[in-house]
Amino acid sequence: MEDTSFPYRLGTECVEEIVARLGERTASRYLVVCDTTVGPLYGRDLADRLEKEAGPAVLLTHPVGEIHKHIGTVDALAEQALAEGADRRSVVVALGGGITGNIAGLLASLLFRGITLVHVPTTVVAMLDSVLSLKQAVNASYGKNLVGTFYQPAEVLADTAMLRTLPVRELRSGMGEVVKNSLAIRPSMIERLSAELRPDAYYEDAAMRWIIEESVAAKAQVTGADKHERREGLVLEYGHTTGHAIEHAARGEVAHGAGVAIGMVVAAEVSRRLGHASADLVGLHRELVAKAGLEAAVPAQVDPAEVKNWLTYDNKRGYLPCPPDTTPMVLLSGPGQALRTVQLPLVPVPLELLGQAVDTLAAPARQAAATVRLSPAPA
Repeated sequence: MEDTSFPYRLGTECVEEIVARLGERTASRYLVVCDTTVGPLYGRDLADRLEKEAGPAVLLTHPVGEIHKHIGTVDALAEQALAEGADRRSVVVALGGGITGNIAGLLASLLFRGITLVHVPTTVVAMLDSVLSLKQAVNASYGKNLVGTFYQPAEVLADTAMLRTLPVRELRSGMGEVVKNSLAIRPSMIERLSAELRPDAYYEDAAMRWIIEESVAAKAQVTGADKHERREGLVLEYGHTTGHAIEHAARGEVAHGAGVAIGMVVAAEVSRRLGHASADLVGLHRELVAKAGLEAAVPAQVDPAEVKNWLTYDNKRGYLPCPPDTTPMVLLSGPGQALRTVQLPLVPVPLELLGQAVDTLAAPARQAAATVRLSPAPA
């Protein structure tokens, strides 16, 4: 059994405690990595507090957006870190969402062949999903998360108060991953989650803490003995095959959790068409996605042909001996019931069938957009 244990501390309005925990590491230098949005919100303050209370600290920022999640950004940050005097005793503090977490995680794994990494997540997706993974990866021109490695953080320090400055878009995105955890791993969440989800994305601190705690437990459930997410942990990829393709085709205009939400509905529809799932399961997907304030259709501005092209570059290729006209997917026959092939929670799906499901979910949005364009102007 592989040991993936590391502390995860969750609180509200606890920046002082976060600084104290980081200070206990007596780093030679704290490398606070964040994007140019988080920098003025929390990055400068955290770096200043660390400088006063813990030791030398430097703020390293990168541009905002999925388009900048590539190896060039990691290289630029590495050069800045070294210019600022980083050494083997430095600590990388990944302050931000999933994009920053991946960039900073890969940076930590590469500097001096690996230095200490601490996550301080500032988005829902990061708090309950991405920082719990050992996968540190950036995108390539051929698809998402294709260049990376596995690297374990020393600790995760999360303050739900940081979620208060998130745009509604990002809060809803986070709930896409929460819905995934409930449907694919932890169906015991579904009843209460259905009651807690809010289309307006306004969540009380207590509700948010429950949501994060349950999602952390869901992820631990399938990764405790599979730190590389190559066996049971693959179920975390539910909704990601089509979700990643939509994100890539949208060039960052569709948030990760929003893409996953659509991808889950596509996956449920594929499972139904293959005879594994009922219409009720598809309906449950649509219900939870809607309650989270997310769409269950491919956005009108996203070209379905591009989505279908990116499906052929999915990062789960190679886990199964699939024919060239298929792709491996996580599919469910019911809540928490993943279909399996050779003990893996993956099944080969014909690309033609998957493409048909994408087209079906793209049609309503495109028809609505066409109706708006054709409507006569008001007198």
